[in-house]
Amino acid sequence: MEGSDDAVDIELFNRDATVRHAMQVKVRAPDYTWGETALLAVLKRWAVLPDAERASFEFLTDGRLGPSGQRVQQALEEAAEGRTAPLAQLLGTGVSDAVCIALGRASIRQDPYNTGALLVRAESQVAEMLPSARTEEDLRQQATGAVDRLFRALFDYASNSDARLRIIDRQIVAALLGVPANQTPAQRWPIIKARYLEVAASLDNQCAVTPIVTSLEGSPGKNSRQSGDGDTRDIDQILRGTGPAVLAGSTGTGKSTAVRLLRQKSAAEGKVVIVVHAESYLPGRMAALAADGIASVLGEHYPTATGEQALSDTQVTFVIDGASEVAESTRQALHTDLLASVASGHGAQVVVVGRDVAALRALLPSSALPAVYRMEPLDHERQVDLARETLTQGAMPAEPETAYAAVRTVAASLGDAARNPLLFSMAVTLHTSESNRGRAGLYKAFIEKLVARSGATGISLVRTVLGIVFVRLLNEGRRYADLYEWHQLLMNAVATLRESGLVVDIKDIESAARRCGLITTLGWDQTVVAMHDSFADYLAGSAHASGAAPLPSSLTAGDDQRILFCAELKGVDQELAELVARDIPFTSVSLSSFDSRRLEEDAPELVDSLLGMVSQAQGQTVALCLLSDDRVMAVRHPGHRPSWIGQAHAQELAQRFGAIVVDATAGPATVAVRLWRKEMQALLRAPSAPEIRRLASAETACEALTAHAKKTADISRELIERVTPPGHVDMLDAQVGPLGLHAVISQEENGPFGRFLPVKYRRASDILVRVDSEPGSDIASEGESSTTLEYLLDKSPASTAAERIQKAIESLTIQGWLGM
Repeated sequence: MEGSDDAVDIELFNRDATVRHAMQVKVRAPDYTWGETALLAVLKRWAVLPDAERASFEFLTDGRLGPSGQRVQQALEEAAEGRTAPLAQLLGTGVSDAVCIALGRASIRQDPYNTGALLVRAESQVAEMLPSARTEEDLRQQATGAVDRLFRALFDYASNSDARLRIIDRQIVAALLGVPANQTPAQRWPIIKARYLEVAASLDNQCAVTPIVTSLEGSPGKNSRQSGDGDTRDIDQILRGTGPAVLAGSTGTGKSTAVRLLRQKSAAEGKVVIVVHAESYLPGRMAALAADGIASVLGEHYPTATGEQALSDTQVTFVIDGASEVAESTRQALHTDLLASVASGHGAQVVVVGRDVAALRALLPSSALPAVYRMEPLDHERQVDLARETLTQGAMPAEPETAYAAVRTVAASLGDAARNPLLFSMAVTLHTSESNRGRAGLYKAFIEKLVARSGATGISLVRTVLGIVFVRLLNEGRRYADLYEWHQLLMNAVATLRESGLVVDIKDIESAARRCGLITTLGWDQTVVAMHDSFADYLAGSAHASGAAPLPSSLTAGDDQRILFCAELKGVDQELAELVARDIPFTSVSLSSFDSRRLEEDAPELVDSLLGMVSQAQGQTVALCLLSDDRVMAVRHPGHRPSWIGQAHAQELAQRFGAIVVDATAGPATVAVRLWRKEMQALLRAPSAPEIRRLASAETACEALTAHAKKTADISRELIERVTPPGHVDMLDAQVGPLGLHAVISQEENGPFGRFLPVKYRRASDILVRVDSEPGSDIASEGESSTTLEYLLDKSPASTAAERIQKAIESLTIQGWLGM
């Protein structure tokens, strides 16, 4: 504790007394950020010390990084992956300079968690190592006492003026905590692995419908002739690769159910899958998170060392659920923790699960291209299965006609939203009658049913208080809190309502919320979360709609659902429409369906303002025309200012520039979205492909596929720039995925449609194509997808690029929205 040099606060020694890792810990007031100058001063002081040659270094702070500080952090991350040029440029040295080499093992980590949260986590880790206590409460008290002793001892050691007496070893720590100095054999991962598989395989994780996942990288599936893997759509296909994977899906699509089923199925086949909740992650404590995942299956606590051993096992798959729904600072820390293991390819295979593809990709090192999958919405057959399962009471299965009738009713009420498993099952649970109220009405009715079953009271106040709490959490990019923060947030929300004259008791609120199951806890540290993340969005949206909590000044990708709930409950005004168009423009498509404003005198200006935020087109304005049947024609043209115009002028402009016609009930946001859609359709309209000539050999085919892939990538980059709203290229880029191609072309074969050339391929950042017999290539012989060359070349590069980008845009908006 307290190193002898000013650059070091904490040193971790190997058994041979050499430094293995060093840290400097700095607190920062909220109003001050870390910049390049301050960070480099500390890093350079460390880099010239003798220990820097062999040890790693970490600068740990609870403060924020300014733009220049973020550049330093990014340069260190890239250096850790072997790309030292950016770091050398910041330092003003060459890449072979000793300082630059030493800082290749340095990192900057932000840990915003308060002391209370860290102490709770420490108590959980200690409890996992303690001898068995008589009761759970005894165990907690023992853990709290042990951590208190350690906490005091650390201050005593750190304050000693003699450097030799500031060293605290493993035996001393173990004695202070009252735990064994070494992990017991029963807690070692190789020993408990077999039991973990046995218990995980026996868990009752059967679900009414089988989750289906498809590749987001453009696997042709059943559409391709002679495609070898067109029917492999089970959840376990995620494990067929050796690298990291991403599983994305909007809220309620069954991601958590799917990964629990994956854990069970894999265990039955002898494969270990450890599922953990990102909400329980604390920066720098990945091994503890893995230990939590093991404990959740085996029902007993394990020390961090057990989790570390599991993460080092190459036969383990480590699934982090809810990874894109945690706060930005937590995602940054998670990225740092995953950096070394994923980039090196050693240890457990990592699968990150969440709503946002861009955020999930960013968690993984840029050098590791993940296989990306998405949850498929319910088709009609699975809707029937889910309805039958939901309606079944006791041992008597529901009649087939009853299930079909329920599917028809829910589909008529919810429309496309009926393909969402959570919404569909909620609607069927409510006997479909409440589904006519729309999505927000469905959530409200479902909560009321939970309350009726539990006997809780005062649900209206509970909804309001929880709504205010989840607004404040969502404003920080999360839907969870530790016990200390949760209680503080509840007190603040209650105080806000008391100022309005309402009588609110915090104990009654929390008791009712827990009793009906609206909130629950995760892990040993009892992280508080909503029963499902979509309920946090609904409660926050309700608070916005009722005026209990104001809208945030800016939005991020994770805010789309609470904003849509708010819009459904209270409608759309121009402030909300412009906020969404500016910050999360693709959400404008769904938002527009809740815009019930009439097209008044100022409508052209309102539409034009929204279009200016989502469209790349310059020098154009909007003209509206009231038609004789009370519908409205809208056209975008190179005019000077938005306005209402007469029918003759409108017809003339429509012939030159195209137009849309909307009902009189359409709002300004609807008109803007329809015009934006028309613009994108024009940009994505590609000429049909020429007739494919027969390729004489595999070598010729290799050249043709390489040329096609390069042209497709070039056109894709240009299209993405043209169709993406200003400032949001990264969002669409991430959804489209890598534009390159790694492919292996095999020898010609016979099939039911004639002779064809088989191809195994995967999306990549560059383009490498070879024939199967070519030696010495670094392209893996097994690709992510199997198809035929004829299928890949069936469309022109322009058509291929447009189709892929259209699919990505519809993933961000509404399926079929850009249908040509």
